[in-house]
Amino acid sequence: MISIEEALEILLRNIPAPKTERIPFYKSLGRVLAEDIVATSDIPPFNRATMDGFAVRSADVQNAPVELILGGEARAGGGIHERLRPGEAIYIMTGAPVPDGADAVQIVEVCPVSPCESKVTVMEPVAPGDNIAPKGREAMSGDVIIKAGRVAGPAEIALMATFGYAEARVYAKPSVAILSTGDELVEFDETPRADQIRNSNAYCLAAQLKLLGIEADYLGIARDEKEDLRGKILAGLERDVLIITGGVSMGEYDFVRDVFEELGVEILFSKVAIKPGKPTVFARKGNRLVFGLPGNPLSSMITFECFARPVLGRMCGIKRPELKRVQGVLLEDVRQTPGRTAFLPARIEWTSNGWSVRPISWKNSADMIGFSGANATLIFPGELAMLSRGETVEIMLLPDFFAR
Repeated sequence: MISIEEALEILLRNIPAPKTERIPFYKSLGRVLAEDIVATSDIPPFNRATMDGFAVRSADVQNAPVELILGGEARAGGGIHERLRPGEAIYIMTGAPVPDGADAVQIVEVCPVSPCESKVTVMEPVAPGDNIAPKGREAMSGDVIIKAGRVAGPAEIALMATFGYAEARVYAKPSVAILSTGDELVEFDETPRADQIRNSNAYCLAAQLKLLGIEADYLGIARDEKEDLRGKILAGLERDVLIITGGVSMGEYDFVRDVFEELGVEILFSKVAIKPGKPTVFARKGNRLVFGLPGNPLSSMITFECFARPVLGRMCGIKRPELKRVQGVLLEDVRQTPGRTAFLPARIEWTSNGWSVRPISWKNSADMIGFSGANATLIFPGELAMLSRGETVEIMLLPDFFAR
């Protein structure tokens, strides 16, 4: 049995190089950019008015109020106005190019126009540059606007549109298959016998993957027969990652290890000092990765977040895909048998003193009903037997924390 830290080291050493692909930029929401986005023009592309008003030479209005000849108007999208002459003002709208010769814009509220609309009185002086966004203030052509590695959100998509990017190079999502094992399982729409249960793990894992932005193929339930298991594992090995739930312990009918050996799948670790989830397996065949997660629902869920998420997230280009961890104050005593680091269901809330942590009562690693009220897990160090009320403890937020 290895520690969680040792398991993570093995996992990170065995992540294949991420793949990239080009997709329409407007479909890149939530994807990790695999190349820099570079400005293809200056922004603004011209000296731009930031207020409705009058473009003037600041020297002409130093001794305001002064009357200037109204020389026309400049509006956004109306072309570039001819050069402003001394003693002249041009009515200008927000976003319009500032004419050559003008070095300031005075706001319309302090510039009454004569009844014949041929002159304007500028009531207050302006300084050079007032109410003008100079060409290239936001970006110069060739500037790196978005660095590779950032997740594309609405703002990033807007910037790609601004600079004319038809496509974005992003990290490709790995193909993933989920396989459940065990004669005791039936599908959710079947009626189980007295010795059977409905399969929930596959659908829980599919939901966890979806929160990572990955759609998985479900291969169904492999029965406790070597040939059925072998065929389904072979199908799973056609994907980048195969996640098997159940069949990884040392029971008489747990054939996964035997099939791995027959298919040349190398097991890199098979027991981790984690509770729940000790019989977690990580294996590979070439660049194909395999996770064997325990069959108990909470064991499967927790080990996915602790071990599969860091790998799959990095394959998607995410730099730090691990779930966020914070510290909080424990509201009641908690005990456990030392030996393995435990991830216990908890409910945390923000208070004026920081996070408060209340453990949730649960029966065992199959008790999804008890766990469903959690929004985090309390991380209980394996060398300790007790955590006392009032202690500061470490918490791992669940992936849907903000929806809970």
